Amino acid sequence: MQFRLGNDKVQCQLDEPAAGWRRYGGADRLAAQIGAFAMRFPGQRFSFAVIFPFVFAGAPAAAQTEPSEAARPGLVEVIVTAEKRAENLQELSQAVSVATTEDLDARNILSFVDFASTLPGVTVAKNEGFKTVISIRGIGNEANQNAIANPSVSYHLDGIYVASPFALHNDFLDVERVEVLRGPQGTLFGQNSTGGAMNVVTAAPEPTVFFGTADVTLGNYDLVRTRASLNMPLSDDLALRASASTHRHSGFSHNVVLDQALDQADSQAARARLSWTPGSGRFRLHMTAQAHREDTNGAAQKGILDPTADPRVLAQDSPGLFALDTALYSVVAEWDFASVTLKSLTSYQDDDITVVRDNDRNDLASLPPFRLVPSVFDPEINRQRTVTQEFNLVSAAGGRFDWVAGVFYLDTEVEVSIREYLDFGFDGVFDPVSVADVRAYAFGDYGFISDSVPERDSFSVYGQGTLSLTDSVRMVAGARHTDDEVYSAVTNFFGRAGTAILATESSALTGRLALEVDVGEQAMLYGAYTRGFKPGGSNLTYGREDVVAPIVVLPTFEDEAIDAWELGLKADFAMRAVRVNAALFHYDYRNLQYHATDPEVFEGGVGNIPAAESRGAEVEIESFVSGRLSLGVRLAWLQTEITESHLALDNVRSDAATNALLAAGAALFGDRIQQARAAAIRDVMGNELAKTPKFTSDAMLTYLGDAGDWGDWRVRLQYTYRSSFWHRVFNNPTTDIAPSYAVWNLTLGLLPNRADWHAELVIANASDEAGVNARFTDVFGVGATGDELIPPRQVMVRWGLDF
Repeated sequence: MQFRLGNDKVQCQLDEPAAGWRRYGGADRLAAQIGAFAMRFPGQRFSFAVIFPFVFAGAPAAAQTEPSEAARPGLVEVIVTAEKRAENLQELSQAVSVATTEDLDARNILSFVDFASTLPGVTVAKNEGFKTVISIRGIGNEANQNAIANPSVSYHLDGIYVASPFALHNDFLDVERVEVLRGPQGTLFGQNSTGGAMNVVTAAPEPTVFFGTADVTLGNYDLVRTRASLNMPLSDDLALRASASTHRHSGFSHNVVLDQALDQADSQAARARLSWTPGSGRFRLHMTAQAHREDTNGAAQKGILDPTADPRVLAQDSPGLFALDTALYSVVAEWDFASVTLKSLTSYQDDDITVVRDNDRNDLASLPPFRLVPSVFDPEINRQRTVTQEFNLVSAAGGRFDWVAGVFYLDTEVEVSIREYLDFGFDGVFDPVSVADVRAYAFGDYGFISDSVPERDSFSVYGQGTLSLTDSVRMVAGARHTDDEVYSAVTNFFGRAGTAILATESSALTGRLALEVDVGEQAMLYGAYTRGFKPGGSNLTYGREDVVAPIVVLPTFEDEAIDAWELGLKADFAMRAVRVNAALFHYDYRNLQYHATDPEVFEGGVGNIPAAESRGAEVEIESFVSGRLSLGVRLAWLQTEITESHLALDNVRSDAATNALLAAGAALFGDRIQQARAAAIRDVMGNELAKTPKFTSDAMLTYLGDAGDWGDWRVRLQYTYRSSFWHRVFNNPTTDIAPSYAVWNLTLGLLPNRADWHAELVIANASDEAGVNARFTDVFGVGATGDELIPPRQVMVRWGLDF
């Protein structure tokens, strides 16, 4: 274990049972106090109070006897690489949440989607059933229907930047921990982390011992999930760790029109990680190859006009399909010199996705005439190829001035093919469409047809340093310069207007400034300012030669920028029995990127909201109530607002007018259509930002019981609440409200003393809540809105073996 004493770090070893528990040795009485706990730090002239459940354990309350430090339960130190060096989480002057492999299993988190609202300030929602949108403190990827637009929360795997948003579908496999950095990352993580960053750290090979682990989970909905990892030393300096998983279950939802299951799982994943540390150990080489494959009928997106009563039963007249193949290959090399470590991170990434879906999300026969234009995508194909290269230098820790410097290069290319068909005859039949008809503007059952190849090149140089001004005061400063270029070859409607070349360039200087102050041996206050940046890009919906000038959406969109201020506290109390991490923040955004619609049909794309604000507070509390009982609480409050006038077109309103005119016989490209759509333009000033619930909470109570000769038994009770939010910036009360929901999870486990196996019973979503994860309206489609639900109640038994 490592802790800070003044400005020095001290190492000590504690003999603790598994899972970080320390027993009281017979002290089984406890007295709880819930209220204000005031702490006066030695040598300081002030004190402050923090409201949280605080519990003394040991002797009876009346005796007022403090148990010895050796008898108290202690929270273990968490080491992270959030700033590209191994550091104690409690010593970082930014809000970071960490989920270990045990945390992931305890909350039944298999991928990013399952985080939902379990982390403070973090919301995970779905768009179109297959696009994972992570929002942190009100900043997410509101331009996710544009293939080249960057997400606002960057994803890294073992320090490697992962470019494709579809890789967020990958199952967590042999993961050591997931680090979630809340807030803009303007220095070390670069040009698209205006919301934050997520770093998945996988288990590294061990060179000295052969071991393995495996588990299988069985449950309702025909669930079968398997995982296995094997660590194999190949020589004194070479080791291999191989992992694999499978995940299958039947559908959570059912399309009664086509008798098709939806929301089912069928995925496989594998990773091989080779580690070579020759000679003195000053050089280390890690080579990784991993792949993920998924093939299902896709997600259930129940249209809000659907007449079926059961929320998990829907009526749609077009089938669904979702196929995903991702692969990542990386080489990470490290050289230790006298006072610095040089690291090279190289990767090649290959992602393919194919989607077929009912784009109107309804059955024509069950809708009133002309309510929606029946629509289907058949299919949408995205293929992304990415190369990344990063070099960084990290100074040796422990000096008065610690620093990190590096360069980063990204080259990514996306091939996009979209085929949208529209039943303008409202007869339930999609008439055949020829290339010649589309090129000649012949009226037919086609919508948006596009073949585009957007490319992005980005190069940045960065540096950050921490200077110890005194033994208890440190200043952190860093900067990053980024050059970014987008080049898109766009061929719409089979080349009706030829191939358009759209290009943009961005150059930005971002950075961070923070002050850290130790108040006592186990508490730190910090204040930080960060400038974040997300580059602009090109819209892919241009190609009609008769369009003179769009009104709302332009061929390219602008860079997004953010100025963020944060005040935080990180503290351990009561001999490390209680840990409190808290933060207050205020954000100012400029040119916030979002999906917009233009009065010109098929001319939608990414627009920029000139200014917006976000402010809020977050608290994370981890505490031992007794030697066997612990409580973890995560809370977040958030308030957002668009603060400058901005005219935007809500396609729900505009497509209602379009459908009415089509029913009257107006041609798709007639002036009446454009006039009706232009009349639906509204000012969104004062609206809330998308996917920003005002309050989220997550609490987990864990009890470790004594099962005698059997060993220990463990029970975990988790409660998660997410308040309602607007799914789009239009704040349309008919289509945009994702209602609040609450979920209970229960886990019962047996941990034998003298055996290498363990078993658990898991009840997820115990109350069978049909919570709405996302309520999505397609910006480019026919104005249809559909709900995607969280998983229903699942009862699972997991059995694991270590060998």
